[in-house]
Amino acid sequence: MVYLLALIFPLSFLYSPKVDKASPVYVAKTMHITHERKTPAYTLFQQAQKVTHPEMDRRPSSLESKAISGSEILSLNQVDPIKVEFPEATVISEMSLNKQELLNRTDLQLGQLVTKEKDSLLLNKLQNPFANSKQSIPNSASIQGFFELSDGVGLTNQTVTVRRVREGQSIELGQVDLKAGMYQIYVGSFDGELVAEIKDENGIIIGEDRKRISGLSRQNNYFQGPQLKLGRPSGFAANLRNIDDRKIKDDEVGASIFSGNYPLKKTTDIYPNVARHSSTVALIDGVAGKTARTLSIRMAKDPSEIVLFSQNWVEGAKTYISEKIQIEYMADAGIIIGRVLLDGKPVNGAQVVVENQPGIEPYYLDQFLIPQVSQSSTTSNGYFIIPGLQEGSYQISAFIQNRHIGSQAYFVERSVASYQEILAMSNVKVSTARSFDAFTGRMVPTELQIPGLEDLLSLTVESATYVEGTGSGLVEVINRPMEREYLPYIYLQNQSKDFLHLPQLTESFIEHLAQQHKIAADTSLFIGFVQMKNFEVTVADEKFDRSNIVYFGATGEVSMVPIQNGGFIIFNIPVGTTEVIVENKDSEKIASQAFYSKSSMYYLSHFAD
Repeated sequence: MVYLLALIFPLSFLYSPKVDKASPVYVAKTMHITHERKTPAYTLFQQAQKVTHPEMDRRPSSLESKAISGSEILSLNQVDPIKVEFPEATVISEMSLNKQELLNRTDLQLGQLVTKEKDSLLLNKLQNPFANSKQSIPNSASIQGFFELSDGVGLTNQTVTVRRVREGQSIELGQVDLKAGMYQIYVGSFDGELVAEIKDENGIIIGEDRKRISGLSRQNNYFQGPQLKLGRPSGFAANLRNIDDRKIKDDEVGASIFSGNYPLKKTTDIYPNVARHSSTVALIDGVAGKTARTLSIRMAKDPSEIVLFSQNWVEGAKTYISEKIQIEYMADAGIIIGRVLLDGKPVNGAQVVVENQPGIEPYYLDQFLIPQVSQSSTTSNGYFIIPGLQEGSYQISAFIQNRHIGSQAYFVERSVASYQEILAMSNVKVSTARSFDAFTGRMVPTELQIPGLEDLLSLTVESATYVEGTGSGLVEVINRPMEREYLPYIYLQNQSKDFLHLPQLTESFIEHLAQQHKIAADTSLFIGFVQMKNFEVTVADEKFDRSNIVYFGATGEVSMVPIQNGGFIIFNIPVGTTEVIVENKDSEKIASQAFYSKSSMYYLSHFAD
């Protein structure tokens, strides 16, 4: 526990930097333009209609009475403070704008209006701040778009970057114009995603956004890219909600993450500075047993909710089903409660399948939240329930008319309700899978069993693709190499990724490392690859012996201490819900991986910022 506390407590810091009054400050909250009230945003909009040449010395008549020493003072106190929500992290009493700055701000307001209204003609009227830029690579295409700050992120002297990322690797670096609020990047292809980041002087990310490159429209000599909203960095949040839509009060339930090792002070708290593609286990306990104890796998920046049910409802649902099908469940048996969503809305008519245990039957809730044993698909609320389960991990997929729409892993423990939402997307993505020797890079043929795919995915060439329709969540991919000397394992895949990279290890390498350890019965082995220079590995179990962790380098050299951009192997992990946590000692960011440890199984995952 000492190791975990030492890891966790230094990370609880604010998202936004201290505001330097001498530096320009970009207000995080979007300014809404309205004709009903003369807000500061509307005043700027009025000036934008009059601006024809930025070099013109024009004094806004609406601000003449505020002129002091050659500068116009725009006070936010002019606006009714009750009706305006100011940014949490940046508190400003007034903004000082000189004439040139005001003209620059009108261009920025026009840009935000363009994005909001999707008016490509107006976009072409804006002066292009990148008109004289040169192509970084031959035969490349220019993508331009707007960016803004959100979620209380403030900007003073930080660095803003835009880059294209494909399969976890940065491909090209773009340009950013802070005054215009625009970005430009030359790309060699239109796959991957655009990543925008704000870093402070220490290199720590304080704001970020990622958007897939798709559906771009051509505008003369460039393509109009997606708007990037740089909000708070990735973090873990519980997002609690009662089934009857009542608000959750902090004195009614207690929420914790890292498998119960870090209690949240408030159920609405966000645990910050978590690496993208991380996962953790959240536990929700109700006061006096009113709310059923609930377990949920949470992903970094997970938009889904944890819906809480009363203990009486859970017991009543189990009793109702057992009487209908005349089966008596064990008193402490686990239960799965799930929901199928498509683009954030409940799905009517979805069928749910437990892929790793096909004999288990789900039941669906009607509009009154009553389980129906004869119903074959979800109703308009999208809920399903599976009672009487033993401890373990369950891979559940949702289908509509035999078409796979999403998958999710569920961890089940005794006397606990396991709740997850299957987050399906109408805009499916194509994911790329690669298999290679972990130390030589040689292509290794393998077969993959991916939840939701009817057939095995055979990798006999450098890469293969498959269609993925789940926006977020965790699934277990079974990897079975075709060459016998390589080790089969379960790969823990975060479904927000559009790639699946499988480093293959030989059984002789694992056996060599295992000679130094006494392997206990009913335990598993975990393999981690780390893309960090200076890191520390721990397990979310205060009783775990750290001597079971062995490190290796990029070429397979073995060490008892971490090696830059290397990996590690953890022996003797007990059966049950487990989390492996890797801390980047340089940035204080953590990457964590939750999984359900099964006896004599091998697990593998990646850890990166």
